[in-house]
Amino acid sequence: ANMEFYLSQVTRAQEEERKRVAREIHDESIQSLATLALGIDAIARGKEKLSEDVLRRLKGLRAETDSILDGLRCFSHKLRPGVIDQVGLVAALEILTEELNKENSVKTSLEVAGSERRLTPETELALFRIAQEALHNVKKHSRATEAKIRLKFIRSKVKLTASDNGRGFELPDTLSDFATEGKLGLIGIQERTRLLGGKLLVRSWAGRGTTVVVEVADIQGMKG
Repeated sequence: ANMEFYLSQVTRAQEEERKRVAREIHDESIQSLATLALGIDAIARGKEKLSEDVLRRLKGLRAETDSILDGLRCFSHKLRPGVIDQVGLVAALEILTEELNKENSVKTSLEVAGSERRLTPETELALFRIAQEALHNVKKHSRATEAKIRLKFIRSKVKLTASDNGRGFELPDTLSDFATEGKLGLIGIQERTRLLGGKLLVRSWAGRGTTVVVEVADIQGMKG
């Protein structure tokens, strides 16, 4: 019981810290770089006659600034996907899968079934983190070429499934054994599922991929 309490407190503290860092990146670093980019543009378009060499260097600096801005925005989104608060889980998952596809590492798709609706903020964030961690595991460990996220809305519950066609692995006797085997990502998924009062199922076959299924109650759906 003490370990479960500790894990839940750590998980909540991680989210608060991620939120704080993401806000600082947006309010300070990103805003400062955006101002710098505008300054470079102003110099390039100014009345002073600049040589072609200087203009070329300014263009290079602007491109480098844009690249850093894109990287920071991507990092900030991974820390705290603000789009969840604004337009919901599905839109955030669409962005997540699009980002993976841009990296050209694993072909990733998203399927949404049932009557799409907003969930509680805690549920949406936890399900996003579960999908994020599952796809990170696919990219880092599975040697898969394809991955799929499926979000199914049912009247009183929501089911999130993450599957891949990777090399798979041998499942331990209990999910708690993932920690001793170094599969900390799955421990994180297990803990987030537990905090939601949900059910977790992990299936894996050697050479045939892995499937992670999380099912949680939808309190708002029950009321509808």
